[in-house]
Amino acid sequence: MTIPMKLVAQREAVARLQAALVASADSTDGWTKTFIDPVTGERWCRTYLGSEYHGGGMPILVREPMPGVDDLLEIAAHSVDETEIAASAWLLTDLDREGGFKERLVAIAEQAVSRGDQIRAALLVGWGGLDSEMNLRPALGRVAAEVTRDHEHFKAIAARARHAIHSRTVRAPLRDPSIFESI
Repeated sequence: MTIPMKLVAQREAVARLQAALVASADSTDGWTKTFIDPVTGERWCRTYLGSEYHGGGMPILVREPMPGVDDLLEIAAHSVDETEIAASAWLLTDLDREGGFKERLVAIAEQAVSRGDQIRAALLVGWGGLDSEMNLRPALGRVAAEVTRDHEHFKAIAARARHAIHSRTVRAPLRDPSIFESI
C-alpha cells in the first residue's frame, strides 16, 4: 500500500503539482497560497521552508489540513520519500521553536539506524537540528538552574543524535539542500 504524500518538497514535483492545481486564496501576509485539485477536490497550501532566509525560502506544497507535530513525526518515521522526510523535520523546527519535538525525533532517528536506515537518520538529524546543543526554551523569568537543566536536556539530545549517525557509516549529508533538487 502506498501512502499518499502529505508534503511535496522536491522542486520539480512542486512545480508539476502546482501547475495542475487551481489557485484559491492568498494569505494576507503573502507567504502562503491555497490551491484546489480540480480532479479530487483536495486542498493544498504552498508555503516556504526557511522563509526567514534571504530569498524567501524553499516553496513546498502541503496537503490540507496542515500537519501538526504528531503528523510530521509520523511522516518523518514512515515516509519513503527523502524530500518529504527532510521537509517534515524542517517544518518541525519552524512549527515548534522551543524544540519540544526533539526528544521524539531523535528517538525516530535512533530507530532508523537500528533498522539500517542511516539516510533517514541523517536527514532527521540534519534538517531537524538535532545535533545542535542550543537551548531553545525561553530563559526570561526563569532561575539559572532551570535554564541550565534545559541546556543539559538539549546537549543530551545532540549527543544522542551524533552517536546515532556516527554509530554506523552514514552516506547521506546531514543538511544538503540539493536533496530538494533530486528526483
